[in-house]
Amino acid sequence: MVLCLNIPSHAIALITLASRIMQQDDQFSRENMKQKNILFTDMDGTILFSDNGKTYFKESDLDAIKEFQQRGNLIVINSGRALPWIVAPLEGYLLPDYMIAGTGSIIADSHQQILHEEPVSFTAIKKIINEYASDIPLTVHTKDNIFSCNQKKQYSLPITPISSIDLLKTEKLYGMSFHFKDNKSAKAFADWLEKSDHQEVRAFVNIQDVDMAWRDCSKGNAMNILCQKLGFMHEQVYAIGDAENDIDMLRATKHGYTFHHSPATVKQYAEGCVKSVSELIDKILG
Repeated sequence: MVLCLNIPSHAIALITLASRIMQQDDQFSRENMKQKNILFTDMDGTILFSDNGKTYFKESDLDAIKEFQQRGNLIVINSGRALPWIVAPLEGYLLPDYMIAGTGSIIADSHQQILHEEPVSFTAIKKIINEYASDIPLTVHTKDNIFSCNQKKQYSLPITPISSIDLLKTEKLYGMSFHFKDNKSAKAFADWLEKSDHQEVRAFVNIQDVDMAWRDCSKGNAMNILCQKLGFMHEQVYAIGDAENDIDMLRATKHGYTFHHSPATVKQYAEGCVKSVSELIDKILG
């Protein structure tokens, strides 16, 4: 049976016009995006620093980032931190255009609305804890909260101590971090995980910590997903980070930068080295 709809000609004209306007707006948005750049920056050790337990931003970096944004470019925080621990230190200092949290497990806009997510299964996390690290300090995060187990360390940021990971069985989890005493212990665990049968989870060493996320997550993958959504071309994408968990991000763009003091394992994937984020922004803006 053929269904015939009697649509008035003026309605068809309006629908056609609306479709053309939407196509033009999309084309304009993409053409306009071609005039901009996007900078993905790590957080700890890149724009956020620590001295005697106190964290701080460099005023020169903040000024450069604000000028970068005022010129129509975009800033993205790309961190292994949970989303609440990205938002809290930035408040009153910096408003990024987007945030990538949990080593790529969450992509959120400036209003913390999730655009893309890759949660990790509770079962996978539980197995790793049982087999390797039942007594090692750890943190686990959801979208809005961070929970800690086996922790004596006091945090300045909001965190909820729990007696057992089993209390989070019904929560949507985006990642977990083990906090070792030193880098050697952290790398030993990461090596064990890579050789084990726990293929659902991927590990990223960050000095003495090991951040874990779903197997398809990385700072680089999340960066590519966001750039594709926004319509950025490869030449417009810049990234900067200081540690080994930033390597995927640096490899994902031609314009990956690190610092002069960064490890050689990080430098080999960078296009160049700078003293600060502000120096890189000066290079981009010319």
